[in-house]
Amino acid sequence: MVKMEKTKDVIYALKNRYDDNGWSYAFLEQVSDGTGKDCNRWADALAVQLWTSRGLEIIGFEIKVSRQDWIKELKQPQKADAVAKYCHQWYLVVGDADIVRFGELPTTWGLMVPHTKKSLKVVKPAVVNKNPKPIDMSFLCAILRRATQQLTDRAIKQAEYSRGYDEGKKDEKENNKDNTEWITEDRNKIRTRINQFEKASGIDIDDWRLGDDSPRKIGEIVKSVMNGTYMKQVKDFQWLQKRAEDIVDTIKKEIEKINEEQSSLLKNKFNEG
Repeated sequence: MVKMEKTKDVIYALKNRYDDNGWSYAFLEQVSDGTGKDCNRWADALAVQLWTSRGLEIIGFEIKVSRQDWIKELKQPQKADAVAKYCHQWYLVVGDADIVRFGELPTTWGLMVPHTKKSLKVVKPAVVNKNPKPIDMSFLCAILRRATQQLTDRAIKQAEYSRGYDEGKKDEKENNKDNTEWITEDRNKIRTRINQFEKASGIDIDDWRLGDDSPRKIGEIVKSVMNGTYMKQVKDFQWLQKRAEDIVDTIKKEIEKINEEQSSLLKNKFNEG
C-alpha cells in the first residue's frame, strides 16, 4: 500500500493533479477564509477551475497524514465549513488510506488516497454543492493575497534558480579555464624536466632502438643505478672477468708445461738414436 508520510508529499501530488500553471486551474496552498481580523480558518489547498465550459468550480482540500490529526478534525466539524461553504466540492486528502475508517467521512466530502508516490486517486467523489456561498470581498481578498504571495514566491525561486544557474555556468567556465591553465603549466613543467634529463644523460627517452617501451627500459636502468644494483652487477662481472683471466693464465701455463715435457722427450730420443 502506497503511503505519503509528509504533508508536502500530498501537496506535491495535488499539484501534479491540478497545478498546470493557470491553464485549467489556479492552485493555491493555505488559503484563509478572510484577511486581518476576518481570518479564522484555512483550507490546506484550493483548486479553482478557470473555464466556464468546465464549470468554474472551486474545489477545497483538507489534508491529513496521521490518524491523530484526523480525529482532531472530527472533533471540530465547524472548522472546515469556514472555507468549504464557498466551495463546489470538498475533499479529504490523506497520506494513508487507513487514516479514515468506515463511517467517519462526512457524507458530502470526497476522499482521495495515494495512488503512487506522486499521484492520488479518488475513492469517493465529493457531493457537488450547486449553490455554494457567493464569494464576498473578505474571501476574495484572501484568495488574491495568497495568489500574490505564491506568484512572488515562484518569482523569487525562479530568480534564485536563474541566478544559481548563471553562477554555476560562470563557475564552470572559470574552473575549466583554471584547469586548462593548470594542465598546460603542468605539461610544460614535465616537458622541461624531460629535456633536462635527456640533455644531462645523453639519452633520448623515445629512442626507437629500445622499442615502444623505451621509457620503461630507461627507467629500469636508472633505478638500478640509483639503488646500487648496477654497481653490484658491475662488480659481479669484474669478478667473473678476473676468474676467467685466471683460468686462461692457468691453461697457458699448463700448455707451456706440456710443450716443455714433449720437447724434452724428443731430445732424449734423438740423443739415444
